[in-house]
Amino acid sequence: MAKETPFVPVKIRCPFCAIESTQYYIKMRMYKEAVVEEDSHVAVYEWENPEFGEIRPNFYHIWHCPTCHYCDEREVFRGEDNSGGKSELIKEKLLIHSRMPNSLIANMGSNIHFENERRQVDSAILAHLLAIYAQELLSVNMRQYPKLARFYLRLAWLYREKETLALPDEAVPAGFETFKDYLNSFGESWPGMPTEESQAMDIALARYQDILNHASGADIKYEINVMNLLIAMLRRLGRNAEALRMVRGVFGAATKARQTARAAIQKNINAAKNQGVLNFAAGVIDKATELAEELSDIVFKEELPAAKEAVMKMGPVDAKTVVEKLRELKFSDITARRMGKMFEKQAAGKKK
Repeated sequence: MAKETPFVPVKIRCPFCAIESTQYYIKMRMYKEAVVEEDSHVAVYEWENPEFGEIRPNFYHIWHCPTCHYCDEREVFRGEDNSGGKSELIKEKLLIHSRMPNSLIANMGSNIHFENERRQVDSAILAHLLAIYAQELLSVNMRQYPKLARFYLRLAWLYREKETLALPDEAVPAGFETFKDYLNSFGESWPGMPTEESQAMDIALARYQDILNHASGADIKYEINVMNLLIAMLRRLGRNAEALRMVRGVFGAATKARQTARAAIQKNINAAKNQGVLNFAAGVIDKATELAEELSDIVFKEELPAAKEAVMKMGPVDAKTVVEKLRELKFSDITARRMGKMFEKQAAGKKK
């Protein structure tokens, strides 16, 4: 009797060099996402068969051609995604860069060990970096920002797992003591290449922000979901004041969507669809209100010591001036307003 395996091997030709290789994906319904963090990272997978407990499905998201070292999602290898019509341009760029002396593509690619079913985090990191690199070779206006945002976020998750799960270095290339040393060696050929979670997440934030900046407003659910993801990422990075501003943006977008849906329902326009939008917006507003209160307290607590010091240096001022000056000093609006109220109460107490 054949031993049970969660893997499905697929012999497939590379969409770039056309040479066949064996790729792997994981059978459906063999595991469930038991613990999902705010930024959508799956922290714990629960397998039907406990023997597979150490397998991380996210290590299999990117496929790698062992011949030309092209890396991308399996939909591209299967011909279901033509990279936004940019396949030929990417191929041209990759051919040029793969033939350069000390090619980053050849170097990284030769250290990806996907030949075995059970993948290690280091190989998954390198595959994601090469998938990103292929996109970054394109000019700014040609890049697929949704894909780049997704890849950078997934890369951040991999760095997180390597650290939090204490995953050991794979076979470190000769001449390097650690995998991190190996990654740092690409500083000249790829300036700004992320080598840790916070760096990858910073870039993912910028790419998701690009998506929002170019959004048409036609799919409000998608845009709010992107904003909520950005909030989770900002909180992960400890940028709570920015997260609070984004929460207010979510509240505003949901409020506008609710008003638009109500107006459409009153005119009997797509009643069922707009009722769905109305229900969605109501849930978003409730959650945003609760989160804004939580973040307001966190931000105020973080800024309070510096705000008190700033107020002490102001000399004789009134509450209104305190608020204005704190805003000028780039304190958050919540801190400026709360300090203004505190100052007003103190002044009232002195008068008594």
